Amino acid sequence: MRFQRSEGLTASEKILAELCEKSFLKLWTYPNLFRKPTKELTDLLVVFGNDVIIFSDKSCSYPNTGNADLDWSRWYNHSIAHSIRQIAKAEKCIRASPEKVFLDAKCLHRLPIDLPDTAEMRVHRICVAVGALDRAEAETGTRALRIEPAVLNDAVRFTVGTNDKALGWVHIFDEKSLATVLAELSTVTDFIHYLNSKAALTQTNFKFADAETDLLGCYLWHGRTFPARDRDYRLEPGLWATVEASKEFQAGREANKQSQFWDGLIEYVNDNYLDQTLEFGNKHDMSEHERVMRILAGETRFHRRVLSKAILQRAEFAKKQAISTLLPSDQPDVTYVLYIGKGDQGKDHAAYRADRAKELQMRCHAAKAVTPERRFIVGIAMDALDVKGSSEDFICLDTGDWTAEDIQKVQQLRTDMGYFKGGNPVLPLSEDEYPSPERAIHLPKLAEELSNLTVSESVQLAEMLKAEWTCPEPKSDD
Repeated sequence: MRFQRSEGLTASEKILAELCEKSFLKLWTYPNLFRKPTKELTDLLVVFGNDVIIFSDKSCSYPNTGNADLDWSRWYNHSIAHSIRQIAKAEKCIRASPEKVFLDAKCLHRLPIDLPDTAEMRVHRICVAVGALDRAEAETGTRALRIEPAVLNDAVRFTVGTNDKALGWVHIFDEKSLATVLAELSTVTDFIHYLNSKAALTQTNFKFADAETDLLGCYLWHGRTFPARDRDYRLEPGLWATVEASKEFQAGREANKQSQFWDGLIEYVNDNYLDQTLEFGNKHDMSEHERVMRILAGETRFHRRVLSKAILQRAEFAKKQAISTLLPSDQPDVTYVLYIGKGDQGKDHAAYRADRAKELQMRCHAAKAVTPERRFIVGIAMDALDVKGSSEDFICLDTGDWTAEDIQKVQQLRTDMGYFKGGNPVLPLSEDEYPSPERAIHLPKLAEELSNLTVSESVQLAEMLKAEWTCPEPKSDD
């Protein structure tokens, strides 16, 4: 094992670590970090490119003095205010001394992945406040902390807003809302987009929500946006329950199960790299490995579903013959090249794999000729479903410094080898993020019919896939 991470020290920290690892994956999730020997930095840190998410988790018993305002003030100060101070200190330390972030209390082992440059760092601050929901439900009838941006510190019971000790907006989750949000926004890309959208929302005419989950419901209902309003408004209470009960939403949640194939692929490679059990690639340094894996992990949950479905369909078809295709990415500077072989057919697997890797490498170069504007070409090679001796190979070409002459050479390769000829029409395939029960998903012979799509055609296809979720407009109390 290249390094050993903490799994959380307290019960609530262990739950936080499990939730975050499931959503953000192991390579980017680090519980219980330290800045000096025995001096804790933060309860959990997520580092993903230029984005840094600082979590502070506080589980505090709710007081019962007989004075409701005093009980709230004490709990707020011990839980939320304490977390906000910890987050501010952690942020200052990370910005001032990024090299002094350690995995262990003795500070012998540094954070294994690189923190971004301070000038490019985007910090997201999250307080997880555990312990108030029973009293909140008893006093307000809602098992949640309310959100009102205009509220300062502990001015209103069971209501969170701004804090005068924070370095910027702090997202305050209770134990229920955090689990719900991470379950529905279960990739780092989806989660960060929500955090950014929510922080921007606090600067608009939005005034109040009964619960974080209602904000999530509004965000998902409107296609992962918070719609602009021309006057002050409050969210409709119980909006999350309305969204979650929608048949379209339930169908989308069920369809997303297939996207776990993509997560599994990432974790499979990461686990083998960390255990140094890869057949090839163990000598790559952490920064090189992480950069490639970060591209795969940068896909949204919906696009992971699209990619997983396409790959699995092709892996089934590849039992008959090898298949290669270009797959679209949600990331504007990425192209995927997929090559699936029939397997070694009982012959020398090493020789078969060497030939497959060579084929993938040539196709990755040819793909640059198809989309010269895209910097990263990521190649994935695997075998058909259910064949013996299966294996996987990955290639990442960073073409940021390629010249026009380099492009001309790979164009010649593409022509000579007949790769990605194009000319195929964009087929009538559709994939709704939230499928309507009245509308069947049309996926006829996906692998066979899409095997030679160019990236430009695939990009058009990706746009077709992003069908709007057409649900009734929720009401709000203007």
